[in-house]
Amino acid sequence: LDSIADDPFPDKEVVIINDGSTDNTDSVIREWIGKNGDRVQITYKSQPNQGLTKTLNTLLSLASGEYLVTLASDDFLLPGGLEKRLGYLRNHPEKYAVFADCIVVDQQGNQTHDSGLFSLRHADKAKLLTDEGIKEEFISNFAVPGPVLMVKRDFYTRFGNYNEEMYMEDYDLYLKFAAQNLIGFLDEKVSAYRLHESNMSAGSSSNFIKLLEDSRKTLKLHWNDFQGYHRWLLAKEIAKFTIRIQLQRIKNYSAQRQSA
Repeated sequence: LDSIADDPFPDKEVVIINDGSTDNTDSVIREWIGKNGDRVQITYKSQPNQGLTKTLNTLLSLASGEYLVTLASDDFLLPGGLEKRLGYLRNHPEKYAVFADCIVVDQQGNQTHDSGLFSLRHADKAKLLTDEGIKEEFISNFAVPGPVLMVKRDFYTRFGNYNEEMYMEDYDLYLKFAAQNLIGFLDEKVSAYRLHESNMSAGSSSNFIKLLEDSRKTLKLHWNDFQGYHRWLLAKEIAKFTIRIQLQRIKNYSAQRQSA
């Protein structure tokens, strides 16, 4: 929150949702609002746990700005990151969204990677510079960390809000952008992505299967959005996920037999 208030961009709004926390998050937020309410426009909503996708849609309904940026509670903005992304969208009016790069920090805030896209996730920078390359990367090597996206509100008006049935709502959204050449890449560090246990692993083996299944489901959902080479890439990735799901099920079954 401090990184948002401290960012030099002058005309901004902060919408905070406390999605069912059971610790002292509510009191921390209210204390922060008391100290910063005169610096930035703030809307705060505390609610029973609704899950990520429903909460994102609630954020959309509460926000009034023309350009929207989401930020998880453990990530933070780098100074100037808002204005850089806004500048890109104003200079590229045909785009509805832009994603950029970020640094990576650990739980103590120490930098671990200079680039979330390239040194952490191993994206292909050359491909991100063209619409066709973005399609290929998003289908075959989706590598975008969380806190780097800016979207025009008009996108949600035209194409609808987040699909609340999707577990990988970000992947679904990026494929929507890519299919219609509505997103561009800005080679700038605009935020910090914090690595911790919950985003470094898929958790239990059953959760890992769910992650694989939802990745395959998301690709299938966009089958009709891509043509030619990119549809062939979709088919290839769907087949790969199917094989990985079956192999993981075999692995889980073997582990259960050994522990019985």
